[in-house]
Amino acid sequence: MANRIVALAVSGGADSMALATLCHQIRKLGDAHLPGLSDIRLHLFIVDHKARTESTREARQVAKSLDNHLGLSKGSEIKTRILPLKWPPGSIPSESPDFETEARRLRYQALGKACYEAKIPTLLLGHHRADGNETVLMRLVSGYRGEGLRGISEEGEIPHCTGVYGASRSGGRDYAVTREEHQLVKAQDANFRQDISEPVALSRQRGFEYGGVKICRPLMDYSKQELEATLEEAGIPWVTDLTNHDPKLSIRNTIRYLMQRRLLPKALDSGSHQGPSALTMAARNIRRKYRRRNEQAALSFQACDVISFDARSGHFQVRIPKFPAHSDPEFHLLPEHQQLTEMEHIGARLVRMLFNIVSPRNDISLQTLKVATWAMFGNLQKDSPPGSRPAEMTESRPSKFTAGGVLCERIEMPSEDTPLPGVQSSLLDPDHIWCLTRESYKRRTEPTCIVPPATPKERSPATTLVSGITADSQISTRAKQSRRKTSVNRTAFHEPEWQLWDGRYWIQVLNPTDTTLRICPLSPDRLHRVVTGGGDKLSPRLKKALRSLGPPHVRYTLPAIVDGEDRVLALPTVGFASLAFRALAEDRRPRWRVRYKRVVFPEMVREERVVRLGEGNMDGVETLVGWSCAGRRGGR
Repeated sequence: MANRIVALAVSGGADSMALATLCHQIRKLGDAHLPGLSDIRLHLFIVDHKARTESTREARQVAKSLDNHLGLSKGSEIKTRILPLKWPPGSIPSESPDFETEARRLRYQALGKACYEAKIPTLLLGHHRADGNETVLMRLVSGYRGEGLRGISEEGEIPHCTGVYGASRSGGRDYAVTREEHQLVKAQDANFRQDISEPVALSRQRGFEYGGVKICRPLMDYSKQELEATLEEAGIPWVTDLTNHDPKLSIRNTIRYLMQRRLLPKALDSGSHQGPSALTMAARNIRRKYRRRNEQAALSFQACDVISFDARSGHFQVRIPKFPAHSDPEFHLLPEHQQLTEMEHIGARLVRMLFNIVSPRNDISLQTLKVATWAMFGNLQKDSPPGSRPAEMTESRPSKFTAGGVLCERIEMPSEDTPLPGVQSSLLDPDHIWCLTRESYKRRTEPTCIVPPATPKERSPATTLVSGITADSQISTRAKQSRRKTSVNRTAFHEPEWQLWDGRYWIQVLNPTDTTLRICPLSPDRLHRVVTGGGDKLSPRLKKALRSLGPPHVRYTLPAIVDGEDRVLALPTVGFASLAFRALAEDRRPRWRVRYKRVVFPEMVREERVVRLGEGNMDGVETLVGWSCAGRRGGR
């Protein structure tokens, strides 16, 4: 509990000021009411939108108000920090036609980065009941139906941060541990490294990202009137943003204007402090059904049998249940057509969970998976009444199709495969497995990351840097030994940013050259130039490595580091460096780290069925420059 830190986003309005006040009061209750309360540290983030000349002054006033009324002082366990937004150069934020959308995106990204820098995993937001009702009405006006009207979730991942390292599903910390902590972890994990001569790093899944910032909205059951009454009782002032009350500025403002003046039908009213409205109750029921379907899909997901997964290419083979499971007792009381509808919803969620492992998309819409669900679960077709089949479906069950950025192919079940212990094989498809890979790139849609030349920095006399960025105390013994064998006088550089390539791989490239490099797919033309330029000795080895990745098309979805002449220097996920790479002076060779995106596997997956990524060559591990350690089956 001593290391628990929680962040709050505070705007100065009644909702966020009430949240800060309540969190401060809860901490003051102390351990007598709940053990560990007094150990929780709070970071209050105030966003300076830089949209008006008064923005900075107003943000400072909010910070001063918090300091004065919450009794904060230097060394306090509650800290305030102002986060100024960075708009594109030359832009005038207040004149942008999409100001609210862009400001929301920049605001969440600033909050996500601040949380990552401060090692804070959870961000609290002050949304309340009226905010949820406004969102439901906005979606209703926009044409949403069904689960689209569930409103604001009480918790989830921070939005608008795709590609922001440390905020979105990434940035899990590897903390140095003491010898005693190492022995404890080693006793719990027989595969943990044996060397304890120095501080070591812990990682949950080697070669995979983990972490990210979660958001929670603890005030969703409270009305704005209740929050204002809380502030009045505590004697804490709040500010009112007049732009939030201009009904002509946005759809949300228009809806807010109608709700505050009770101009909507009673069923759509936001409700009073005495209780929730019919609209609130309807949204709650939809959220309850949404959660129940997700839970049932998770049960079916755990029943899946992972045949293999290769993180080098994203090639995934899995055996799925014959029919989506449903353990809810009320399910069997439904009419047959409603049971089929529930199965479709659960099946679509299961398909999305499987697709998320290989898809480049951050959020796959369930609406795009109807055909995939019917194709993968043949029993849905057998039990469906006439006319219920999707219009896109042919009479026969397709064995190969694309959906959600994934190429799916049904193949015959290998006779030598045996299900995992604990997996109920009677529930699984006895004849087929599914091969899932990233779909081929469409013309002129190649994902590309730009890698500018690295920025040198002054070498610290107290710290020796290897490969430009890593201190000796953080490098593995193997890296040190490798460095001693081939000592090179390298320039120290600032650490490069992690970039999300193709929504699948987090890649960090240190570019010590004078030209800009790119990360782009290994196209047939690029591969041809690598093979023909590598000589007879290189060609067979490269071909053998590429064949091990899965079906032939997956090689053209691999990330490649290329130079300004479009020559392939390296395939980071495979651990291959070309002759063009080795022709560079050693202190001019790019170095990289690569990790697969954060994914979730069924709990019963065998370690030997997962090929993890190598460590990269960023830390001076000489064996990884060129051939070696491309992928590690089992991971450790």
